[in-house]
Amino acid sequence: MLNPKFISFERLQLAGLDLMHKWLNEPHVHEWYDKDKENTLEAITKRYAPKIKGEKPTDCYIVLYGKKPVAYMQTYKVNDWPEFGNHVGYDDNTASIDLFIGDTSFMGRELGNKMIKKFLKKIVFANNSINTCIIGPEPNNTRAIKAYKKAGFKYVKTVQIHNEPDPTYIMELRKEELV
Repeated sequence: MLNPKFISFERLQLAGLDLMHKWLNEPHVHEWYDKDKENTLEAITKRYAPKIKGEKPTDCYIVLYGKKPVAYMQTYKVNDWPEFGNHVGYDDNTASIDLFIGDTSFMGRELGNKMIKKFLKKIVFANNSINTCIIGPEPNNTRAIKAYKKAGFKYVKTVQIHNEPDPTYIMELRKEELV
């Protein structure tokens, strides 16, 4: 069993895009995350560099277990991305998170729900203006949905986001519900 005290978060840097390139091309990641996007290093740099440089409203993190990079997480205010926010119907005090475990040796070991809870406490809800967090896996991503439920998220609705190939299974967690 993994100990949450060894989980930490470090901002994704441009130098970390090689690792993102590796992870985004892993079959277990590519099946669910950025699957409709080109995942060459050049394309990944084009997508993530503006976020890293603060030009796009998303905070990107590498999740470490001890000193080992094991996963990726990002957060953003839902309404900062109108193509998403307009479809999900939340207020300006709502954040969203996205994530994947990149290192397969950490899958099936309870990392997902532990890193989510810690990320919510240390980063998302540390912003006093945020009172709700949502996450939107695909309805068939049962492994992710199970981890999100363990972290405290509850299903709210399924929506079809414009320009997204698959529906989004919206789950939410309110700040006061975080255990």
